[in-house]
Amino acid sequence: MGQASSASADAVLAIAKQKVPFLPPLGSPNPANPLVFFDIAVSGQPLGRVILELKQDVVPKTSQNFLELCQRGPGKGFKSSEFHRIIPKFMCQGGDFTAGNGTGGMSIYGAKFPDENFKLRHLGPGILSMANSGPNTNGSQFFLCTAQTSWLDGKHVVFGQVVEGYEVVKAMEACGSSSGATSLDVSIADCGPMTSGSVKAAGAAGVTGHISSALCPGGSVQRSYSSVPRPATFTYGCRSLSSASASLRRPFSVRGVQRVCAGALPSKSSRMSLRRL
Repeated sequence: MGQASSASADAVLAIAKQKVPFLPPLGSPNPANPLVFFDIAVSGQPLGRVILELKQDVVPKTSQNFLELCQRGPGKGFKSSEFHRIIPKFMCQGGDFTAGNGTGGMSIYGAKFPDENFKLRHLGPGILSMANSGPNTNGSQFFLCTAQTSWLDGKHVVFGQVVEGYEVVKAMEACGSSSGATSLDVSIADCGPMTSGSVKAAGAAGVTGHISSALCPGGSVQRSYSSVPRPATFTYGCRSLSSASASLRRPFSVRGVQRVCAGALPSKSSRMSLRRL
């Protein structure tokens, strides 16, 4: 935890209870893709759950790395690790489960692995992307966008999105500062794959979405997504997906921020750059 603008735990907890207009920035989730959860804590107090879709259909290797790290224990994966760098109106960075300060972490493939592709873009709040220290240096560090960050396209691999719990991300954001130092400890108390339950996402203009997951015979996971009004349904074998069109609210970008880096401690001259997350 670093010195940052003061935010009390009670104030942050209150933010997490306030629903915000939100739709997944990459569109309706693909029901064939895995869902994972983060149970977030602030200074040891439960804040809420964030549910993420991993875009295994577009970036399978990057998604598998994240999925496996969600299932490992403390010190070997994301469980009990902290978001060491949070910049409001930009992003929340975590995934350094070895050093905890942005200099560590490792992938399931070894220390680093190559950029898989840049097909997905940093379209808006809720994007899940890999932090790095340059081309082909992906490890375990990642970031959750709280703004549109299009200048990162082609530099950081987008591999997922928030589908529920964006109000928790907004509460996490309140713990940050322009330097990235946090006023409260923000940690992943628990994490793992979603095998059952439901997901609800509030969209712009009162549109709400609902994702349900259930274990199918043979161990496969059945998921469905629906939103109202004007649902359009798609069927994928035993899976169905419903969605409604709604405009995404695009926040302004943060001037001076260029990359999200990992592997080195921030220097005073580069505090507003996106270093390896």
